[in-house]
Amino acid sequence: MRLPTGLSPILFTFLAIFALGLGLSCTHEDKQVDAALQFEPAYSLFVSKNGDNNFLLIDSSWQQVGSVKPPHKGFNREFIQRNGFVYSINPQNDYLIQYQISSAGLQAKDSIKLVNDNIEQYHWKNNSDTLLIANVVHGDTETCRFYEIDTKNFSLIREQNVPIPPAVNDFSILSIGLIHYENNKLWIAYAYSKMLSHTEYTTLDTMYYRTLDFSSLRVLSEQKDARSTYPGGINTIQTYSGTAENGDFYFSSGPGIAAGNAIQLPSAIFRKKKGDDQVDTTYMVNISQQTGNHAYGFWYLGDNKAIIRGEQSDKYTDFSNHHLVYQFEYYLVDLVSGKMEQLALPLDKGTRKENVVKVGDDIYIAIDDEKDRHSVWRYNLKTGSFSQHLTPQFPIDYLLRLDKLQ
Repeated sequence: MRLPTGLSPILFTFLAIFALGLGLSCTHEDKQVDAALQFEPAYSLFVSKNGDNNFLLIDSSWQQVGSVKPPHKGFNREFIQRNGFVYSINPQNDYLIQYQISSAGLQAKDSIKLVNDNIEQYHWKNNSDTLLIANVVHGDTETCRFYEIDTKNFSLIREQNVPIPPAVNDFSILSIGLIHYENNKLWIAYAYSKMLSHTEYTTLDTMYYRTLDFSSLRVLSEQKDARSTYPGGINTIQTYSGTAENGDFYFSSGPGIAAGNAIQLPSAIFRKKKGDDQVDTTYMVNISQQTGNHAYGFWYLGDNKAIIRGEQSDKYTDFSNHHLVYQFEYYLVDLVSGKMEQLALPLDKGTRKENVVKVGDDIYIAIDDEKDRHSVWRYNLKTGSFSQHLTPQFPIDYLLRLDKLQ
């Protein structure tokens, strides 16, 4: 996980030691694949063992059929995946690289220079080939940088600063939690944090939303929401939002110890109705009220259903062992009634993961459980049945990602 950008080098070192899945540097090796194994994988599992990361390739029948090494040293699990292409920042030169994933490995196709080596948010404009990216540019004054990229031709359409205030009072760490395009408008949710000590921080008790004219990025409206804080999160690590069939946009907040660290406020789900610039202040699913804990991640399943991933605060000591403890539960949320149902799955470990995939009526969830099994579980929405679906034969500490490639 990565906490809000702009943290001090001392805290960054602290987090790098304790947080799961920071994408610890991989060994710089060439891709290793059986030359006779030529296929287009349907799924990939991004796994880690003692900081060594690998892609496990899965075919359409859910058989493990190969593995490939990441393409360069420093490649971590913070990437964008779509239609068999992977988009990742090379931290050594700040280039966004487009890779194609196949049985032959990750093959670099093209690259674009960005301002810095992080992506706070990405969004596919109208579900097209146009990729929208928002970064926080570090410095004495933190600013938000916006990119619009044509991924079909892999060309930069534009690059522009976003008019967002750099700080509120002494909360000078800016975090971009969500971006969403609709009706030639760009909607952004963000928050502000501050350091309390070299190893402690907190987030301001307000979520901020701005609606911008997409063409000019001129501010059209602003909204403040004090019902929670830290809206969304870094979505190259984990998903925090989804759009329903009727166009309503849902998202979650993360004030827990591993995100906003304003634990007095609830983790919750919010809604922005289709066509509205403002978040609906009459709607809120209070996760913490129902579970007594905080949650991280939100995956929309369709038919007004979603999955969230909740922690158990009585099982960890503090942030130092948050990722090590088997504590995470999965809940099915009815977004109409607001009711939550705990799923009959083993407790998971790992602070933040991109590990939920929907295929038809089946939900696949990658879990690292107390029996030291690293398995993909299948949950059928219609029957309510659960099964241990795939346990890769590979050295694994953490299943960091499960991606559908086709």
